[in-house]
Amino acid sequence: MVRQSRSDIAQLLTNGRFSEALPKAKQFCEDERRLLAYDQVDNFCASIMQNISILKRQSDVHLLPDVLKEAMAGLIFAASRIGELHELQYIKSMFFVRFGHEFDKDCVDLRRGNVVGSEIVKILDTKLPQDEIRDIVMELSQKYQTSTTADSISDGLAASNELGIGDSEAEKMKSIVRTKLLRPNVGEVEGRDRSFMR
Repeated sequence: MVRQSRSDIAQLLTNGRFSEALPKAKQFCEDERRLLAYDQVDNFCASIMQNISILKRQSDVHLLPDVLKEAMAGLIFAASRIGELHELQYIKSMFFVRFGHEFDKDCVDLRRGNVVGSEIVKILDTKLPQDEIRDIVMELSQKYQTSTTADSISDGLAASNELGIGDSEAEKMKSIVRTKLLRPNVGEVEGRDRSFMR
């Protein structure tokens, strides 16, 4: 799935269809985040399974080990953001029954004092950083040596209402593309670790 998406974006860039590549790059970033969220959920479940005996004995959430509380909080938070994993809803309801409404609300609403890990919050944030999309487009443009220019990127960004990028952001992107894409610092480009995206 990920390789195919990268290939599709690269093909669009090669054909000069930048305005079509941007939404695909956005979808690619969202898919990557979803996969990272699934990995986090898997880690939370493993942590809970390792500490299940403690969980069975203790009904006061405040007396549980921090690692267990964070795993539970992460699952509750993820259940409120990932609708397609129905099992999470079941787990969330079990925690609700055992530990109460307040712990559940603290996690879902990210109230002060919640123990939801910052990584899962960042992964499931609905606001996708434009830098992430730009980096993927620039990386693929360099890798496949497309004829994408700073002007075509600027035009594509300005035309892309779906991404909500205004004129000032387009100009900033144009400047970045001129310095990084058209005259890349080879050491910087080769030093990036994006192996998880390939």
